[in-house]
Amino acid sequence: MKTNHEKCIDCGKCTKYCLFLKKYNINLKEYANLPKLAYNCYLCGECKRVCPLDIDGRQLSLNLRAKKIKEGYKLHRNGYGLLLLEKKNYIFKNYKNVNSKLAFFPGCNFPAYYPDTTKMISEKLKNSFGISTVFDCCGKPIAELNLEKEKREISNRLNNKFKELGIEELILLCPNCYYYFQYNLDIKTSMIYEHEEIMDSLIDKGNASKIDGAIFLPCPDKDSRTIYKMLEKYIDKSNIQEIKEIQCCGAGGCASIKEKQLTKDMQEGFKNYDKKIYLYCATCAGMITKSNTNVEHILCKLLNTNEKISTGIKSVKNRALFSIKR
Repeated sequence: MKTNHEKCIDCGKCTKYCLFLKKYNINLKEYANLPKLAYNCYLCGECKRVCPLDIDGRQLSLNLRAKKIKEGYKLHRNGYGLLLLEKKNYIFKNYKNVNSKLAFFPGCNFPAYYPDTTKMISEKLKNSFGISTVFDCCGKPIAELNLEKEKREISNRLNNKFKELGIEELILLCPNCYYYFQYNLDIKTSMIYEHEEIMDSLIDKGNASKIDGAIFLPCPDKDSRTIYKMLEKYIDKSNIQEIKEIQCCGAGGCASIKEKQLTKDMQEGFKNYDKKIYLYCATCAGMITKSNTNVEHILCKLLNTNEKISTGIKSVKNRALFSIKR
C-alpha cells in the first residue's frame, strides 16, 4: 500500500513523540527508506496521531516488512521462531463441544494470564446463556510480521471453522482481536461490554465504584476509543487518571524482539505510578506487570475475581490446559 510520506514537511513532531524514531534520529520520510529497521517499529500509531499530514508510520513499517520478506528475510532466524511456532497454526486452539451460534472467544493472552476469570466467564455463559467457548488466536501477530500468505491461511481457517460450526457471532475480550477481526472475519463480532444482560449477570456492581487509580488505553483503541466508551457505563471517570505520556506497553508490532532496551525503557515509565493501573488489554497487563506489579485488568475488578496475573512459564501452561479442556 502506498503512503504519503513524500509530503513530509520535516516538522519533527513524529520524532518528538515516538521513542523509536527519536532513538534513531529520523522522521517518517527517512524511515520509509530504512528497511533494516522494518521490525523495530511498535505499530502503535503515535506518529500518525501527531502528524499534521496524517502520515502513518504503521503502514510504512508494514511496507518495509513486506519488502524484506519478498527479498528472503528469514523471520525464524531473526528472533521470531517461537512466535511463528505458536501462532502460524495456533497450537493451543480448542473447539471442543461448540454448539451455539453465539460463541465466546477470549483470545490468546487473557486465558493465559487470567485463567480463573476465563473459566468463570466461560461457565457462566454456558450455564446461563447456552454460549459455547472457543480458544484460538485471531492472527494479528502473524499479520503484524506481514506474512501475507500465512495471514490469509489463518483468516480462511477461522472463517471456514466458524461456518462449519454454525457460529454467527463472537463475543470478545481482547481489543486487538476486536479491531483486527473487523477487517479479517466474515461474521459479526462484539466486545463483552456491549452485552448488557451478560454483564449484569457477571459483574459485582459495588466494585465499579472501587475502580480508582490510573488507566492505560491499548494502542488499537487510542484513536476511536470505542471500547473505552463501552466501559464508561461501568466506571466513574472522575476516579480515573488516564496515562497519556507513555506511547506503548512495549508489545506492539512484535518490536520488543528487536528493541529490548527501548521496550524496557517504556515499561520503566509505569514505575512512576503509585496508584493502581487498570487495563482492559491482557497483553498490556502482561507487559506492564514486568515493571509495576500494581496492575489489574478492569474486567477482573468488575467481576470481583481478585485474580493475580499469571506470568512466565505458568502463562504457557494455562494456554496448554485450555487447549485440552473439554
